[in-house]
Amino acid sequence: MTKQTIDRENSQPFDFHCWSNESRANALVDKIWLQHFEHKFPQTGRGKRPETPYRIQLKVVLLNLYNAWLRDPEMSIGVAKSQSAYGLNERYNPRHISSAIIKLIDHLEETGFIDKRTGSQVSQRRTRIRANKKLTGLFKEYRLSFFDLTQEYGIEETVILSKRETEQDTKTKKSLRIDYVDTDFEPIVKIRDSVREYNALLWRTFIDIPTLDKPFVPQPYWSKKEEKYKERRVWLTQNNKFVKRIFYRADWSLGGRFHGGWWQNIKEDWRKQIYINNESTIEQDYSGLHINLLYGLEQIQPPSGDHYEIDHILSNVTPEQQRKAVKGLALMAINAENTSKALSAFRQKQDYDSPFRKLTHKKLQMLLDAFKEKHPMIADMLCSDAGVKLMNIDGKITAKVIDHFTKKNVPILTIHDSYITPQNYSGELNKVMNESVAEELNGMIIKIDQEGIGTDQIQAFKNMDRSNSLDYKYDNVPSYKLSDGYKERLKRHTEWLNI
Repeated sequence: MTKQTIDRENSQPFDFHCWSNESRANALVDKIWLQHFEHKFPQTGRGKRPETPYRIQLKVVLLNLYNAWLRDPEMSIGVAKSQSAYGLNERYNPRHISSAIIKLIDHLEETGFIDKRTGSQVSQRRTRIRANKKLTGLFKEYRLSFFDLTQEYGIEETVILSKRETEQDTKTKKSLRIDYVDTDFEPIVKIRDSVREYNALLWRTFIDIPTLDKPFVPQPYWSKKEEKYKERRVWLTQNNKFVKRIFYRADWSLGGRFHGGWWQNIKEDWRKQIYINNESTIEQDYSGLHINLLYGLEQIQPPSGDHYEIDHILSNVTPEQQRKAVKGLALMAINAENTSKALSAFRQKQDYDSPFRKLTHKKLQMLLDAFKEKHPMIADMLCSDAGVKLMNIDGKITAKVIDHFTKKNVPILTIHDSYITPQNYSGELNKVMNESVAEELNGMIIKIDQEGIGTDQIQAFKNMDRSNSLDYKYDNVPSYKLSDGYKERLKRHTEWLNI
């Protein structure tokens, strides 16, 4: 393999927190350090040295490469080659990883351990590095697993304050992490403790998909450059479960959603197959949450019925397709600063073969206008950048739901306004979701959607049916056949917990 074969799209970002306390990991680092680095990067002597020793920073680089190789031998790591990229403060970079890794990476290439594909600031492409045959030979020798290559618990910050690199440029996707002190916002310490307890619970919980023999979900995507569908992989590994709360635009009143966890990056058809501690699960979500929250801000109980059903306007699609488009367009309108950006964002979000991808602004405007006519009480709040404020509310609601179950030592997975629990807690989840909304929005009731039924709900129905006139069965409780790979991962996780 040479640098020419490195696919920029098949990469993952450099992880400042990648770590291992395994003796085999330390032995691997020592072997490379003593033979190839110690003489060039002395720990003592003249000259300025980084706060964190070179050897420790080399260890983080090597573990990043090992992690990528375990996922896919072709996968690379994206690393910045500018010194400014390593100026993160201690809150977000507790190991003090510095620009010294640039020299370490260059020496790894010089000593023949990695392939490299250089990026540039002009193209905004980061350099890609990948373990080559020489280094992967050592990886095979030291036999580390995903369980050995995890973030050291408690070291990574769980409460993030962020902003766009250039606030005026709404097209940029790059965000910066902003330093703060805990006294800037009174609830910070409580929020951090809560998220850390939640992560500790996720850390010891086995979360997987039993039908998968290998621990990843294939995610097809359209490559504009190659003009064909390609595949990304979402990995269901121990080091892909870390969750944090992110506040936006350097403002503690905006955002605050829970981000992280591989379950947030897969589609609904895959999510319904998730098992938690070898039990099937049920997912429930608030129906039209942000539409309902807009009504809540106006202190109006939302109207009943389908929020997104309008008269059939588009002749070339089915009513079901149109409803889906209206829903997507409404959500874009909630989050956009103006109508033009809402329509453009909707179009860009569509799949390559979607019938809505090439719709003109005029036709999309017709759908949006029809939605506004259906909801005149909140029409003025659309395309007004209200979404980021609503995310703060749904973040608070989700925090209440998470805290309830974490205190009971019951794992729950969140996808912003939807929640996944083991199937024997589905009834309790429904109750807590209703209570959390009512508490946050002065008694508001929001319809909750649920597919399937949990064992606790069936038992509750049986208890209420004193006449025994109804036949309650457990046939609707989801279950899936366990693959051999899943069984092995479950066994490995159990062994790891008992070490």
